[in-house]
Amino acid sequence: MRRLVLVFLVLIVYGSLYPFSGWSEPIAPLFGFLFTSPARVEKADLVQNVLAYMPFGLFMVAWLMRGTRFHVALVTAAVAGGLLSLSMEAIQQFLPSRDASRIDLALNIFGSVAGGLLASLLHGHTLAGPRLVAVRAHWLRSGTLPNLGLATLALWALSQTSPLVPTFDMGQVRHGLALLYRSLREPETMQIAQLLTYACYLAGLGLLARTVTREDKPALLLFGSLVACVLVLKIIVEGRQLSLEAVAGAFAAWMFLLVAGRLRQAAWMGIALIGAAFVISELAPGPDGMVYGFNWIPLVGQMRSLSGLQNILEIFWPFFAIAYFARLRTPIGRRQPVVVIGTVAIAAVVFWLEWSQQGLPGRFGDITQVLLACAGWMIPWMFGGPDFSGTPAATRAAGRIDP
Repeated sequence: MRRLVLVFLVLIVYGSLYPFSGWSEPIAPLFGFLFTSPARVEKADLVQNVLAYMPFGLFMVAWLMRGTRFHVALVTAAVAGGLLSLSMEAIQQFLPSRDASRIDLALNIFGSVAGGLLASLLHGHTLAGPRLVAVRAHWLRSGTLPNLGLATLALWALSQTSPLVPTFDMGQVRHGLALLYRSLREPETMQIAQLLTYACYLAGLGLLARTVTREDKPALLLFGSLVACVLVLKIIVEGRQLSLEAVAGAFAAWMFLLVAGRLRQAAWMGIALIGAAFVISELAPGPDGMVYGFNWIPLVGQMRSLSGLQNILEIFWPFFAIAYFARLRTPIGRRQPVVVIGTVAIAAVVFWLEWSQQGLPGRFGDITQVLLACAGWMIPWMFGGPDFSGTPAATRAAGRIDP
């Protein structure tokens, strides 16, 4: 857990101080941003400032709770997040391309606290914690792997609904439905590659949902409800649109999952489906038809717009899911070589796919994708604890889908 805290600390420093060039003496007094308000505040930027520090607070509290009480760990995480954010905002005053803001500072602290509270809920150390733990135990299997499975589903949902700014403005609703309406009127505009990507991704996630849900619970109904909620949110979240490809892909995945009860090995099928979806999405041409070179600077494309979080999550979660399935089927004594071989293989395959995009119209090869894919693969292996808390038979059954 300590390593994850350090990883997110490095990422925050990198994202806060990029591009590390153009250093100059600040015009305003040092820490002057604490006493002034920014001229303009984007709602999506507010949400992403919170989300950027939530993992830091979550892993900080989870790490500290091993040796101290929850309230001490939470205060420590809040102070650490505040000092880190204050340092980054102060240093940003020396970078003309970055804007220091007291609002960012407050949101970063809030994100650290929110992440810490999330960690406490998972351990049942708050007033609402025991109730949430009881609900989770009622519906889901217990252990580390089900928690990672839940995290996978949450990451996918975030990737589909970022920047998480809902609005019921009719202009956004019309925009959210425009793509679906156009495809229904002009079916020839539907992109088969996108449909297949959605279908394979959702089918793989549906298999994952079955492995984390208790055997006596309706896993498909729960997963279908999650997918339906995400698709509806696409209509009302700023900048997002519901497409016919998403609806048709969800329907195709649902049909597959209805007959998947005859399959015995969910893990291998899940890896195949999610891997296939990723390859299809990587080799599909982009919309603008332009040809781009390869980018060697990590995260440069993701930090140029507010859609950067969406792109990060879209590349990160599939390999998080693949690692989940791989851990599900790998004996404890063989995990280290699997992690090493998997990291090398994923880095090589994703790099080849990204490099090939230089010849695909509308695609942008990026070394960031390689790094995010490797990170998504490696992080699930870092969590300790029993994969499943229960009988050995239940553990073995988790990787299967029984008739």
